[in-house]
Amino acid sequence: MKMLHSILKPVAKLFIQLKFRIQIIGLENIPSNTPLIVAANHVSNYDPILLSCMFDWKIHFMAKAELFRNFFSKWFFTSVYAFPVDRQSGIAIRPIRQALAIINTGKVFGIFPEGKRCKNGEMVQPKKGVAFIAAKTNAPILPIAIIGVKKGIRPPLKIVIGPQVNVCQLDNSDYTSLSLYVMDQINDLELKHSMNS
Repeated sequence: MKMLHSILKPVAKLFIQLKFRIQIIGLENIPSNTPLIVAANHVSNYDPILLSCMFDWKIHFMAKAELFRNFFSKWFFTSVYAFPVDRQSGIAIRPIRQALAIINTGKVFGIFPEGKRCKNGEMVQPKKGVAFIAAKTNAPILPIAIIGVKKGIRPPLKIVIGPQVNVCQLDNSDYTSLSLYVMDQINDLELKHSMNS
């Protein structure tokens, strides 16, 4: 698995850099220590690849169960640190436990609080998963806004990293409010660094 990841990552990074003109803002906000929860908005299928390729982390993402239904795709996505979640069943106990185990072993877990792809600027009610996982592990949350994924020849794209959210300093007993707070941090980054600014 490690060998495949080390081979795929440079190839994917080159592909991403050829496809988009990427600007990364807020590198000074990246903490030096893990565990860590990376929480980003979800605007395209490229998002997990962008976050995995443009930083040194090995980010473990939840991915829809449909991607694991045949041998090759299951092998591939498992090799790049993804694990399945069945969005249709409504049962998330197993993937949540896996996320907690990832964080509790000092690794980086990535999540899209919206729970689905949304256009830049589209406001949706975030899922409670990011708050629940953060509250159970006390891991800091790093909000990231991905701005400007569009069609065309090398369109501009911004990855904006905000200051980390320390859940120990917040009321983490209300998962709805905490999830909204994290999503607000992401939306604020998006508004502040929109492609028109």
